[in-house]
Amino acid sequence: MSVNASTLLNRFTLRAKFRHMHILIGLAEFGSMRKAAIQLNMTQPAVSQTVAELERLMDVKLFLRHARGVTLTTAGAELLPAAQQVLSILGDAAERIANEMEQKGGVVRIAASPAGVGGVLQNMLSAFSRTHPDTQLHIVPLRDGNSISDALDNNCDLILMRAPAAAPEGWSFVKLVDDILTTVCAPSHPLTSCESPSDRDLSEATWMLHRVGSIARSKLESRAALHDWPSLKLCQIDVHIPSLTRDLLMSCGYAALLPRSVFLADIQTGALKEVSSPLTEPLAPLGFMWRPENRRVGVRRFAKFLVDFRFASEEPLVLS
Repeated sequence: MSVNASTLLNRFTLRAKFRHMHILIGLAEFGSMRKAAIQLNMTQPAVSQTVAELERLMDVKLFLRHARGVTLTTAGAELLPAAQQVLSILGDAAERIANEMEQKGGVVRIAASPAGVGGVLQNMLSAFSRTHPDTQLHIVPLRDGNSISDALDNNCDLILMRAPAAAPEGWSFVKLVDDILTTVCAPSHPLTSCESPSDRDLSEATWMLHRVGSIARSKLESRAALHDWPSLKLCQIDVHIPSLTRDLLMSCGYAALLPRSVFLADIQTGALKEVSSPLTEPLAPLGFMWRPENRRVGVRRFAKFLVDFRFASEEPLVLS
């Protein structure tokens, strides 16, 4: 008889143990009962017995045994991400509880967009670490630019991003820094020799590719069409990793139309050059989303530090 999802969930709730998750992850990583037993400080029979318990619990095979070791079945591969997430969340909780018990600065979970990293974090993390060495910051990238669903799902305390059109219930946006869409290239690029590049100058450049529908792609395409560029030359590599974009700009002589915040540190050091052009336009400001009612010491400490390190407004900002 087949087992439905509700039955499996009830079995997990009543009978599953955290050691089941540890062993599932260990076997998936090492592909061997012997190696997993060594890493988990268990005997090989104990590992085998625990796997058998979990398979009986689920009423399905999780591993295929063979001469070289073990490999995940389809069911095992489906269970693995959940096991990893459960143990990761428990690890974070243990870290936070230990910090609270020891009266430390706590753990702050942060999701940051590329613009948030370049325009905010890259300019203040070292100062925060020196000033508050007892507060742990766990920073993860915010996927898809300003999408906040992943950050909310992962229980982040702050989300560094652009001002959203609407904030989720209970969340507020605090502005930190203004931003613009600007042209960036290597110091040796021909555009840097122009005080004010013409449309002909811009049309002769090869531009980094942006996804369809993005502000930069729309701006480039509309400018090319409006001013009759012979063609819009594009590098056919769509990359959303700043370090790779920097490499392409430096080594291949491309230009990029992107938020100034993403490469603010490189512009300030002169590693990349910003070119004033008709393509420049303001963007929504950068800041952080948070829940003002969050009273945890570490979260409020980091939020205040961000405000103190703001780049745009000189008027005092007060956290409610």
